[in-house]
Amino acid sequence: MQCKSTRKPQTQEEIVARQAARDPAITCETVWYQCGDVPLAIDVYRPNAEKYPGMRPGILFFFGGGFHVGTRLAFREQAEICAKQGYVALSADYRISSLYQVTSADSIRDGAAAWNFVQANAARWLLDINRTVLAGGSAGGTIAAMCGPLTGVQPAGLVLFNPGILDKNDPDSLLSRLTDWTVDGVPLPNAGNVPLGMPPTLILHGEEDELVPFETVRRFAARAAAQGCRVKLIGYPHAGHGFFNFNRSRAHFLLTMGETLLFLNEVTNSASAQ
Repeated sequence: MQCKSTRKPQTQEEIVARQAARDPAITCETVWYQCGDVPLAIDVYRPNAEKYPGMRPGILFFFGGGFHVGTRLAFREQAEICAKQGYVALSADYRISSLYQVTSADSIRDGAAAWNFVQANAARWLLDINRTVLAGGSAGGTIAAMCGPLTGVQPAGLVLFNPGILDKNDPDSLLSRLTDWTVDGVPLPNAGNVPLGMPPTLILHGEEDELVPFETVRRFAARAAAQGCRVKLIGYPHAGHGFFNFNRSRAHFLLTMGETLLFLNEVTNSASAQ
């Protein structure tokens, strides 16, 4: 018996139109949230409303830089790609010690304030806050992971690019010197402690990371999995700290963005089904 396809064959014109199509246009606006008397910026990248109508899932990025340097523009390329795929993508500034007299705890509190601000204003951007993921690199990964515990509102998931995971067995590490072990009584993510109620998490880490050893992150992921958390750790051979950045390694940028988009699709679809 021969099976016949019921799929309508495409014309040459249809194939040319589909293969010639470019990514849909996106928009970007800068909004401001307040920490004390300091206004801090968030860039909001919105998808094409014609192709992606209605409420959309989202992702909020926090840059890295040891709580000392950095800018929200560090995740501009990642945010643009996410917006072109139908996500509301945001990238937030927070106070850093090179510009303000602040500690790492202040930077982390700013991240929590940004998360609260995004929740309060989600409707204006057609952002489905229940399908929004938090993401960050290095110190920004620490901030992303702390937003839920500090605000009491966990995101739909976490994407952590070489996150700052502490290790009590290595108290003299650079990371340990940059930050305290708790913020407002809440422990920072460390190899011996997993934040309570941690959502599904994707960790992208260089196996040759010179600041946060891969073994530290591996132990953190194993502990999280043992506690029932959904954690996927992907290691990248011969990659050091900051390997995922657009201007550091285009290959690793594309690899990590592919994993990020697959993860976003999985967790946001899962959240919408609940």
